[in-house]
Amino acid sequence: SFGSSSSSRGGLSAHTRAAMTFSADALIVPCCIVGILFACYQFTLIRQVKVGDGSMAGKDSLEAQETPEGRIVGIYIRIMEGAMTFLREEYTICAVFCVFFGLTIMGLVSWGTHSTKQGVATAVAFWIGASTSMLCGFLGMMIATYSNARTTLSAVKKEDGYTKAFNVAFRGGSVMGYLLCSLGVLVLWILLTVYRMFFDDMETLMDCVAGYGLGGSTVAMFGRVGGGIYTKAADVGADLVGKVVAGLEEDDPRNPATIADNVGDNVGDIAGMGADLFGSFAESTCAALVIAASAVAGKQDESLTAAGWDALMFPLAISAAG
Repeated sequence: SFGSSSSSRGGLSAHTRAAMTFSADALIVPCCIVGILFACYQFTLIRQVKVGDGSMAGKDSLEAQETPEGRIVGIYIRIMEGAMTFLREEYTICAVFCVFFGLTIMGLVSWGTHSTKQGVATAVAFWIGASTSMLCGFLGMMIATYSNARTTLSAVKKEDGYTKAFNVAFRGGSVMGYLLCSLGVLVLWILLTVYRMFFDDMETLMDCVAGYGLGGSTVAMFGRVGGGIYTKAADVGADLVGKVVAGLEEDDPRNPATIADNVGDNVGDIAGMGADLFGSFAESTCAALVIAASAVAGKQDESLTAAGWDALMFPLAISAAG
């Protein structure tokens, strides 16, 4: 307990700090691993719903299929290819921007702090955050497109189609949520652990790690804005061509722009949301870490930094446990 004893005023003993450090790491890492494993388990349940025979046969004979169930394979492959193409082009541009922006951060931080080491560490954290955000957006898009066709197939069954379709869709969302949050916290913990070996000052360490949240937010901005513009452009284009020009119904299979509309829904609402979820999660956690490292309650020996590594990891432990 924290009272008026000398241990609370002068800091904790080395043995107690070691025990608390072990407790913090033992909470964060297992929670992240459990989250990733649970996401993988949910994904295996989604895979039990088969889409066609797993071949490309339905792609070239989409119009020839007589039933909606028979067309799902071709539609699924087209949407997957379109989403992959868009993400590849978007992330190529985003990667070039992040390289130059990271170099700018390195120069400005090195100039402002008169420490090349701190500038390099901040830039590296920024690049790691950007890469993790790209991975989260890609995984979110892949999981969503993978679940879409299986949700449709599950809904076809008259007996319990509603229940099975809801379960597949809900599991697809849980895979995305658990995987992205667990991956983001685990990468942040690894980054903090590595940087701890190079920085003795915890406030400087947390300032460098703040680049991790900035990298995630930068890619999230690209995902939300770029994907959103594409989504609305494809939606409006499909409606203009289908409804106004050709007189077709909404999402008519004879309208090829319907595929672009569905691709836009995936890359904008799902891949962008995945990157945005990671960006918000990482940014808020990094902000709490910076505040924890710089918070002082009257005297220097009563600050959170003096309380040890475990006290500083409290925001990360909350995120991991959640």
